[in-house]
Amino acid sequence: MTDTSSAAPPDGPARGEQTLARLQQLLLEADRLDDFLRELVRLASTSLPTPVYCSITLRAEDSAHPYTAAASHQLVDQFDQRQYDEGDGPCLRTLRTGTSHHVDDVDEEDRFGSFPEIAREYGLRSMFALPLAAPRQQVAGVLNMYSTEPYGFDLTVREQAAVFAGHASGALGVALKFAGQLQFSLDLQSAIASRTVIDQALGIVMAREACSSERAFEILTKASQHRNIKLRDLAADLVQGVSGQPPSVRPLLPRNSPLPGQGHEAFGPEGEG
Repeated sequence: MTDTSSAAPPDGPARGEQTLARLQQLLLEADRLDDFLRELVRLASTSLPTPVYCSITLRAEDSAHPYTAAASHQLVDQFDQRQYDEGDGPCLRTLRTGTSHHVDDVDEEDRFGSFPEIAREYGLRSMFALPLAAPRQQVAGVLNMYSTEPYGFDLTVREQAAVFAGHASGALGVALKFAGQLQFSLDLQSAIASRTVIDQALGIVMAREACSSERAFEILTKASQHRNIKLRDLAADLVQGVSGQPPSVRPLLPRNSPLPGQGHEAFGPEGEG
């Protein structure tokens, strides 16, 4: 369970102010979205007056399937997946409805199908799921809190958890926006790079066939369809065949941005940069 040996956070408004300040610090310090989410669940697990496990559930953009983006412990990471497999539970109800759901004691719970039985297998007795949604936006995810004790989330704890979730929703909205902007930039650079390589190949075909750019594009398109490969890949093969080396495209960088290797690419996809 969470280490509570450090000094307890202050109560009342001071607790909320401290949490908000820490979330802002996390946004500034995190290099990637994954880093931010991992630190967010760690902060959540230590921000309440009772020890809890925490996780964040998000929905994949290209499907309706939820996934655990970060967890404070492997136990709840595994338990979340069991909940997804079951297809019901406080987390999934919250993700679907945008309203919080809590369980006082799984031994007394008759909702959510076999969820209570699965929770007992993992030693979890009470839980609280809160929606994470930035203002004027749909639910982006769910903050899951789990306790090994029954009635671990009384009214006071739930109120404090709701305050934390409100602050976390805003921070998550900012983080997702940054991640989306970077991905858009990466997609744009990839599209421009593809266009550049295709233009180089068009020049080669125009010189060989003594034809217009429209005719050269038609030739490349038909060859791409005939060989069942992407147009950009066909163009790259053609350029490499003529030059003897793969096509080189200078990456586009925003004005005043660091060169590769000279700074962090905040909130980029894991493995890129």
